[in-house]
Amino acid sequence: MAVARQFVHLALVELKLPDLADWAELITSELASNAVRHARHDSFRVTVRRLGATRVRVAVIDKSRDLPELVAPCDDDEHGRGLALVDAFSAQWGTDPLNWGKRVWADLESPGLEETPAPNVPIYTHRGAQVIYVLIVVAVTALITAGVAAQH
Repeated sequence: MAVARQFVHLALVELKLPDLADWAELITSELASNAVRHARHDSFRVTVRRLGATRVRVAVIDKSRDLPELVAPCDDDEHGRGLALVDAFSAQWGTDPLNWGKRVWADLESPGLEETPAPNVPIYTHRGAQVIYVLIVVAVTALITAGVAAQH
């Protein structure tokens, strides 16, 4: 899996879309894990294809004809969340049946900045940075709320 993630990362850097690399690595890891687990083959193929100026398709091809299904896992299930992650972090995803197997793909799109925000608004174009920023805001708000509640 590490080689597949590294391949995707390097491909996105080469395509000048490094802001998609972290999400593409996560998606590749999930799709590759599914290929090994469900196709019961140690080999699979990973492809990266540019679809537009800010859009890329990452795909994992394996020898199984069984198509993946997005299901809601139970809380105590050990597996079954991979496609939910792919669904959450991709613009869209799907499968292409092949004569000898299938291709499972996910499209990622780099966010564009249409307008420049006010100077005091932080700009985070990378989704990972956006998530961390939101988590920090939530944590600081919780600390402030807890401090105010403790004073009363």
